[in-house]
Amino acid sequence: MNQISTFTNDERPWLRAVHEKKKTRSVQLGKSAIDSLVKEGKPVTLNNIHNRSKELDPTGKGIHPNTIKTNEELFDYYKQHSHTHKQRQTNKPPSSLNMPQDTHLRRINPNRNLVHLRQKYMKLTKQELVARLIQAEQFIAENQTKWTASMFEQFS
Repeated sequence: MNQISTFTNDERPWLRAVHEKKKTRSVQLGKSAIDSLVKEGKPVTLNNIHNRSKELDPTGKGIHPNTIKTNEELFDYYKQHSHTHKQRQTNKPPSSLNMPQDTHLRRINPNRNLVHLRQKYMKLTKQELVARLIQAEQFIAENQTKWTASMFEQFS
């Protein structure tokens, strides 16, 4: 039997106190875990905060990494102290695929490992994929023109 709850959040005042208590516990535990990591010189990552909060929590439960993401106050505090947050996009080394060289396309082996190739492409950014696609299309267009010219010369 499925019952649909007719209560709204405003009609459950007894839950507000519980939610507020859990929220303040998460913020306090998260901030103390971040401060502890900073003090020790360890990287402030979501996983490290989760593990450290388990150590600091008297109940041993700690806080989940998603709690850090969903709690605005705690997430802002995390961003202030984390050196790894958004580092992937900003400090990613330039890919050799962005270079306008057709040597990559000339050396393609038809028997290559497609699973590995897919994994390699999944790691690229959208801009790198677009650059690679444009490079491939340009290579195909140039070679198609060369092939058409050579076929015309053979039959002339």
